[in-house]
Amino acid sequence: MIERRKESRVRVELRAEISGMDAACETFSQSVRASNLSRSGALLRGVAAVLRCGDRLAVKYAEQRGEFRIVWVLDRGAHDGFEVAVHRLPNSPCPWEAVLRLRETSICREGEKTLDNREDALLRK
Repeated sequence: MIERRKESRVRVELRAEISGMDAACETFSQSVRASNLSRSGALLRGVAAVLRCGDRLAVKYAEQRGEFRIVWVLDRGAHDGFEVAVHRLPNSPCPWEAVLRLRETSICREGEKTLDNREDALLRK
């Protein structure tokens, strides 16, 4: 399959807080797992709220908050919740910018599974 993304994704998983309005127009806030990170978006896993494509969502990581638009939603079942792909809105900060910078500047060997102390501390936030 041909990759259509304009920027590469970082294959790391971290905890983030999301908030917004669900499909029933009720406000919600919850902790989720964010992965496949880039400056323009991410994949959110373990979302309990029923969300709709096109709606806005706030994502907070390590005291950084960004605004995103929902691109697609996939129901993974009652146990796993929803997977939600999000795209960052223009002029909104990227909540995981520090993680992306560390990844860009780190010297990583292919297949290496250990993280340096700075990276490990950021991912646990």
